[in-house]
Amino acid sequence: MTAEKMLAAAQAACEAAVGAGADMAEVRAAEGRGTSVRVERSAVDATESRSTRGASIRAFSRGGLGSVSLDGLDVDTLVAAAKQAAEMARSAASDRDFKTLPGPSPCPEVAGLYDPRIENVGVDALAGIIMESVQAAKNVAPDALCTGSADAYCGVSALANSLGVALTARSSHISAWVQPVIRRGDDVGSFYEWDAACRMADFDHRQMGATAAETAVCLLGSGKIESGVLSIVLGPLAANSVFHALAASAEAESHQRGRSWLQGRLGTKIASDVVTIHDDPSIPAGLGSRPYDSEGVPGRRMAIIENGVLVNLLHNSYTANKAGVPYTGHARGGGIGPANVVPALGTIPARDIIAQVDRGLYINMGSLSPDGTTGEVSASVDFGFLIENGEITRGVQSTMIGMNGFEMLANIDAVSSDARVEPGMLMPSIRIQDVRVAGGSA
Repeated sequence: MTAEKMLAAAQAACEAAVGAGADMAEVRAAEGRGTSVRVERSAVDATESRSTRGASIRAFSRGGLGSVSLDGLDVDTLVAAAKQAAEMARSAASDRDFKTLPGPSPCPEVAGLYDPRIENVGVDALAGIIMESVQAAKNVAPDALCTGSADAYCGVSALANSLGVALTARSSHISAWVQPVIRRGDDVGSFYEWDAACRMADFDHRQMGATAAETAVCLLGSGKIESGVLSIVLGPLAANSVFHALAASAEAESHQRGRSWLQGRLGTKIASDVVTIHDDPSIPAGLGSRPYDSEGVPGRRMAIIENGVLVNLLHNSYTANKAGVPYTGHARGGGIGPANVVPALGTIPARDIIAQVDRGLYINMGSLSPDGTTGEVSASVDFGFLIENGEITRGVQSTMIGMNGFEMLANIDAVSSDARVEPGMLMPSIRIQDVRVAGGSA
């Protein structure tokens, strides 16, 4: 189905919902095709080609909500579902906090979100991509057994509401990941690498397998360390989990419902001065980029944390209207979420940050995210190395990290000036002082 026909069907459904008694209605429709190849034990294990066609409809009456999700996009099916949503809305309890859906606004174009070349990436091409990554890993460690996959997707979507929003978009995505596992006697080393892009020019899997295998080899011979209070340096992938968790914790609904660990902290200092984070949905070809959110509100670059101060929350139309603040363009399906999380870089490179640590941990990958409700941080170190006299030495095992989220953020004393760069993503390293580390006998 063309984007124009999809939009016309969505608009007809909105009209049907209002005609059936809804005060207002919204229809999101999408169609797409995806292909994937999966590898187990270094051999192609499964291939899949899938097509999706469906829509979600929301109708409102006196603030009450009726929603319907369905497969298929023909006009008659959408109209019938819209009338059902309107009937449900009339029967639903009124929500005094619901004010209105967004009206139409000009949406900026964001380049690079669709590449027609990805339409032509089939099973054979994906199998070649992932098996080339497997071979690259085996060139480093012939005894490596690899798990991984390669995926490609292209789709078209339409969004309409009864207030005049009428938008269409095309999207594409290609990605791959590989995880070699190396077993030598009782010793095991493993690591994970990935690459992803919205257009073929930004996708490069060639070093993925070798990089993962080299790190897996370095993790062979990992040992225990003594418990204590140490400095930790988070590599790009591990630090990225912290930045994303902070951005996600700024979503307004959990604050309004009293279940966020950052509740009541808007406008106050929650982290050290070196922490600044923006969300930017307008980055060309960014993995999280979008010209508008799932309600049709235009995206824009916005600060979330500036020099440690929580300066903005992420809103959909419901939470923004409830708070009496402007829309921020962060509706995501039925919830709220960031687009491209972009931290500000520091002043010294990662190697110098590490060199300043007498004894500590370097964590290559893992999630050190504060719990969304309590803010507590408790994580196992699965891909970590000991730092001794400013140098990364050996891998560590059976190690845990624990601390309070506010303590962790206050103790971030360095953000690197260099970073791993993926489309729409900037991933520097960070250092956190005085972290409680639980190990065992060294």
